[in-house]
Amino acid sequence: METLTEREQVILAYYVQYYLGNDPNHIAELHKLMMEGMPSYPARMEQLTKEGLLNGTEVIPSAPIENGGDKITQPMITNKGILYIDNILNIQSYAVEGNKLSYIKNSLLTNNLQLSVDAISAYVKTAVGIE
Repeated sequence: METLTEREQVILAYYVQYYLGNDPNHIAELHKLMMEGMPSYPARMEQLTKEGLLNGTEVIPSAPIENGGDKITQPMITNKGILYIDNILNIQSYAVEGNKLSYIKNSLLTNNLQLSVDAISAYVKTAVGIE
């Protein structure tokens, strides 16, 4: 049983969010979840942004879009981050975007990968349908 590193788990969370539709409200929700459930999140985001795996947290909506919040697309995974997750989870480059969440589910279950950050684990497992 292998545990993904905290770094990999943060990238994975934004990978999942991206393939859920990349809705600005979901971005804000994920960011809030991470801020509350992971004390090292701000430092980790800064590091991942510097590495080019994620876009930073410069603009986070303070209110949902339908309530007048500004539409944003950050924080968000970059192409480099997508390729990184594809590599560690052995998701083939020809995988259809609409099926990426299925590939994540299968990879996590088949390889018995563990997610040690509770906030990320709950988010990812719910999103991909692992009970």
